[in-house]
Formats: sequence, structure tokens, C-alpha cells
Amino acid sequence: MKDKRSLKVHIRYLVYNEFPNYVNGGRIERLAMELGYKASNSSRRARELHSEGIFERRINRGSVEYRYNEDLIPRPVERKVAVEQKLI
Repeated sequence: MKDKRSLKVHIRYLVYNEFPNYVNGGRIERLAMELGYKASNSSRRARELHSEGIFERRINRGSVEYRYNEDLIPRPVERKVAVEQKLI
């Protein structure tokens, strides 16, 4: 039985969790097949995510690799804590 989340969402989670590393296209295809989708469907979805600016893409020795766009990764917010001085 397929998960109710779309294939695109599954691919986004996979690539996001591997940041800052790149994820090989073959790994994305295997994920799709485990979920009951065609490998070609996952390749198409990954290309769509790249064209939408969500993924970065590079070609490594004839194989495509994807990584989550660094600009979309939330940065930790630095909070300044006010220190109360107590008079004794």
C-alpha cells in the first residue's frame, strides 16, 4: 500500500535529510520503487524540484546528483539572553 504523501514529498525528505551531501539519482529511483512508483517517475520529480529551485544538481561521472538548495535550509536563530544582575 502506498504512503499517502506524494512521491515528490518523499524525495524532498530524503534529500533534505542528507544535506549537505548530494544524493545520487539511483538512490532516489530505488526509493520510488520501494514505494511502488516507477523509477522514471522519480527522475521526473527530482528534475521538477530542481527547476523549481528547491534542489541543486550536479553531474558526477555521468550520474546526476541532487542536494537541497542551501538557501532554503533554515538557519538556527541566535537568541541573546538578557542577563539580570542581582544585587546582594
